[in-house]
Amino acid sequence: MTSSSSEHEAGSPRWHKWALAVFLLAYFLYFSWDSLRVHFSSDEMFSMWSYWHSPWRLLAAQVKLWEFYFRPMAGLFYVPIYLTFGLNPVPYHVALLLLLLAGVCQMYRFARVLGTGELASAMAALIACYHAGLNHLYFNTVFIGDTLCGLFYLTAFVYYARIRASGRLPGGRQTAVFLGLYLCALNSKETAATLPLILLVYEGVYHGVPRLPWTDLARWIRGPGRVVLFAGALNLVYLYSRAFAPNALSHSPGYRLIISRARILDFQRNSLSDLLLTWNTFDWRWILGIWALVTYLAWRRRRPVLRFCWFYMLLTPLPIEFVEGRHGAYLYTSLAGWAVFASVVFVDLVSAASTFLSGEPGFRRLGRQALSAILVVACVFLWARENHRVKESQLRPEMENLSPRTWVAIQQLREMNPRIRPGSQVVFLDDPFHNFDMAFIAELWFQDRSVTVRLNQATPLSPKEIAAADSVFTFEGGKLVQVR
Repeated sequence: MTSSSSEHEAGSPRWHKWALAVFLLAYFLYFSWDSLRVHFSSDEMFSMWSYWHSPWRLLAAQVKLWEFYFRPMAGLFYVPIYLTFGLNPVPYHVALLLLLLAGVCQMYRFARVLGTGELASAMAALIACYHAGLNHLYFNTVFIGDTLCGLFYLTAFVYYARIRASGRLPGGRQTAVFLGLYLCALNSKETAATLPLILLVYEGVYHGVPRLPWTDLARWIRGPGRVVLFAGALNLVYLYSRAFAPNALSHSPGYRLIISRARILDFQRNSLSDLLLTWNTFDWRWILGIWALVTYLAWRRRRPVLRFCWFYMLLTPLPIEFVEGRHGAYLYTSLAGWAVFASVVFVDLVSAASTFLSGEPGFRRLGRQALSAILVVACVFLWARENHRVKESQLRPEMENLSPRTWVAIQQLREMNPRIRPGSQVVFLDDPFHNFDMAFIAELWFQDRSVTVRLNQATPLSPKEIAAADSVFTFEGGKLVQVR
């Protein structure tokens, strides 16, 4: 069964689609516009500095997949904006919101190519507009890797699936385009490594995978399996760079894999709590119950979209499931499967409820379509209200107090606006951080790679070293002072 023959509804009038687009845009902006007032986080300073400090290496890393470089696609987000606008956070947040908005469009297209109707696709896009369980994703650009990964991941999949849904196989140019999109997803975040598995699942659910004899398998590999194998080969090179290359990510304690039942249980508890906006309420019984219900709904009837989403929800978190603390914004790529699954089930429930109510004396005059509309509007209102409650009670304080010392340091430099000669050596006797953050901020502010900033608090300097500095600064009572 192909996706084009599954669950598509008749085409809606064009004005319906424009009305939907306007509504989704208004909904998106209602929840996200105030992120333009959020300042930088401390992690952004290091990321921005490291990408800006080695631009040629950043460009080469986009194609040198076999060498480890930390999420080079994020550098293509930071560096052009930094070179144009400096340390003004607003343009970064504008760009982030535009990418998230593009992700909403791709979520809609993702649902449609899987065979869902207009209403279910619109509901999936609505979930992508704002999900409070993904918290920092919408206001902290340090999670730009997750945003870009989700966007390129869905774009690559939709591009591939639309070709297959039309009954064709990707040609040479189309395969190259797909692999280019997949490379961008890999360069954005490690979560993208599951895409070859997802393609294999899509082929199996929507088009059928070959079984023995081997001649059929070989024919499949030369045909539909060709792109899956190419993507898998790209994946192997990528996994080598993350696991075995010098300075690979696997060598860092913060990215160490913990394969245990306790780690799986902790991830499932946290991720389900985030996705369902219900925190600290799930034990192992709840987790098994939720997955049992999801599994039953996916497999009780032959519904390709639900079966595909079941595999998608199970497989896409694998790169983060065994690393501690990976939930919230890290679930952006996985959200697509949950959103489409929930939307399809929701539409089924609305249809059943409106059919039942339309037969009741008190509701018969309204009619089935009006009842369906009332139920949809009511549920959208309740979902929006819950997201708003979570945002105001839990996320608003974090938005307003994101790395205040970082913003104070930037503001102090802006007010003083010190002039530093190229090649200078600058010393900070004291700073608000007592780590290396002040060096990253100062060098980014000076926008000159020939300037070296040294921090007396992070690495104590001798009087001779301080005397040899071209410029000396310190912080006294929280205020930046130029000593020399």
